[in-house]
Amino acid sequence: MINVFLYEPRDKRRVDVATELLSAQMVPIEINDSFFKGNLCALSNSKATPQPFLMASTPRTLDHIQSLRAAGCRNPVLVIRGERNSKETAAVLDAGADDDIITPLSGVEIRSRISSIARRTYGQVTDSITIGEVTAFFDGRNPEISGKTVKLSPREHTIFQYLFINAPKVMSRVAVYDAVYSLADNQPFDKVIDVYVCKIRKKISAATLSKHHYIETVFGRGYKFSSLDDSFPIMPSEQPIHAAL
Repeated sequence: MINVFLYEPRDKRRVDVATELLSAQMVPIEINDSFFKGNLCALSNSKATPQPFLMASTPRTLDHIQSLRAAGCRNPVLVIRGERNSKETAAVLDAGADDDIITPLSGVEIRSRISSIARRTYGQVTDSITIGEVTAFFDGRNPEISGKTVKLSPREHTIFQYLFINAPKVMSRVAVYDAVYSLADNQPFDKVIDVYVCKIRKKISAATLSKHHYIETVFGRGYKFSSLDDSFPIMPSEQPIHAAL
């Protein structure tokens, strides 16, 4: 599952867009103008998994994009508009938007565009990466472990991918927490990360032939994703993977 910040002030259109996002396994996090008056510096935390913004074209959208980029936010930003307007499209792209889309649109197209932007921005030139017995996908699919698909909850999936992408670095609990909850209004206690990590470990070790759980606890520092041998190469999947969108 992918969490998407959705900025759409118009009620009916917000419902329509949210429905499309959900149909493509994306969870809309609805935001309004006040969101951009808050502490946007939290979004510039390079340790946090960047959640994309999907923003309707409004008189305030350009200012909001400029605020995000001025705060150092690197999150993908996609603007949606009802009709072509080359002048406005050029303005939002120059301000830092990554894409400008004309409606009507489908959830699967939005998801593909987000994945494409993420691959270009963060150096992911393939749709998947394999470490040992574990293959992670960048299109929202659950991982494959020893050839079997292992189902993760949305929170588990976010933590798994964050640690996987940063392998073999040690990531602090605070960094993992920020990657999952970031600017969420209702933030749980920080120990919840330990609970999720424990669940992910059990699912991974139950699926692997080696019974290795891959996520290691580094006392006093945090967690890291590591294979049986830390020198094990990180490589794209041997078979080409096509997004199932």
